[in-house]
Amino acid sequence: MQDEKEILRVIERHKAFWEMEEVKKPLMSLGRYNPLRRSGPLEEAVYITPNEIGAQRYVGDGPASAVSGDFMHGAGPPGFCWMEAIMGCRILISVGSVWSEPFLNDWNDLEAIKPSQDNPWLAKLLEITRLLAEKAEGRYPITQPLFRGPIDMAAAVLGDERTCFAVYDSPNEFRRLLEICTDTFIEVAKARLELSPLFYGGYLSGYSIWAPGTVIRTQADNSALLSPSTYKEFLLPCDEQIFDSFDYPLIHLHSGCLHTVDVLLEAEKLRAIQVSLDYPAGLSAAESLPILKKINERKPLILTGPVTESELNQLLETLSPRGLCLMLSVRHEDD
Repeated sequence: MQDEKEILRVIERHKAFWEMEEVKKPLMSLGRYNPLRRSGPLEEAVYITPNEIGAQRYVGDGPASAVSGDFMHGAGPPGFCWMEAIMGCRILISVGSVWSEPFLNDWNDLEAIKPSQDNPWLAKLLEITRLLAEKAEGRYPITQPLFRGPIDMAAAVLGDERTCFAVYDSPNEFRRLLEICTDTFIEVAKARLELSPLFYGGYLSGYSIWAPGTVIRTQADNSALLSPSTYKEFLLPCDEQIFDSFDYPLIHLHSGCLHTVDVLLEAEKLRAIQVSLDYPAGLSAAESLPILKKINERKPLILTGPVTESELNQLLETLSPRGLCLMLSVRHEDD
């Protein structure tokens, strides 16, 4: 049985997060750090097509309750490489992994890659979304799956190496590719939202935070290939177009790739920044703290990943609880 008082309590907490209201404590969940360990040899990867995906397979019972602790829970489509697939990349799957292959070898083919309205991967995404909404019957919200942003989509289409060269060798064509990726991202995200019923007048983000309007999570992992000035010139207009298209846009970053933060903080329509701590591959929480503090002062901040107990205490002592969400796993100092 849903406890409506609990749902309304969490909604008020989430409204305060978005508005950066004065609060006594941040939104927070803590778990135990369990680094991934390979249990055996990977199986050979196989190509997968949308016709091979049974939509009903991804429609389970949903969460037992729409809320627990500080967060709201829902159901969403699986984490396939949806945007890459819709753009035309071939998709490979192995145990625990899904990835895409680049395919655009000639700029003369650029205009032909723009996805059509009857794109089979888009149709599969919307079919799963529709079934999830029917199953939920208003008991819990429907969430967005992983959607990679324009620069990640462009890099998937071109490959990382060609993406780096395209900025200098084919800037006009690269800009056009980013425009196509941006338009596709917005169209797909809006189509998914249209099939996702309102839940208490709002929608649920990918980080279990409800918003009183349309919410979108984008990302720019491949901005690691770009300098801040190149990001500002080529990619910021694309990201700002996404920010303008939804009520509560947030962007995902990695602690090892925070060189675009200063530019993003100037984006007025961007409502929140999420940072994944990449320990041990990237900066730790302690090393990231100066930049995290800068974000925390200007925009809502969602922080995910592993921290030590001392780093957790440092975060709580240094960062304001206003507009702060900590979804962390606690690791031993020697992990």
